[in-house]
Amino acid sequence: MVSAPDIPQARPWCDAAGMGPRASLVVVGYAKVPRTSGAHGATDLLAVSLRVDRETGTVVDVDSTAVSAVVRSWVADLLLGIDFSADISGVLAEIDEHFLSNAAGSLKQAISDAWRRYASYRAR
Repeated sequence: MVSAPDIPQARPWCDAAGMGPRASLVVVGYAKVPRTSGAHGATDLLAVSLRVDRETGTVVDVDSTAVSAVVRSWVADLLLGIDFSADISGVLAEIDEHFLSNAAGSLKQAISDAWRRYASYRAR
């Protein structure tokens, strides 16, 4: 016969209280998509989601609601590895120079919105 202490207990699927702080956090920025953009028919908002390392401020993962895979990939290439706690004017200039779309302003706005959220988090 097996006694109760010998039976392994099932672990709860989410034990948030015992986890401690995560190594990264998710920051999301939003912007309206212009009516003149082809993406406007699919969505009204562009979201850029970033996973940022808490210690270094480095962007370690990127996703967006951009309609095409090419744009999602380009945005990820642009943002992966940058220090999101630093000035992002270089990133915004890169968009001006290399992202030729009616939605360029929306992309810049969504990234800037995420940057402001992250800066607000860091200032707490």
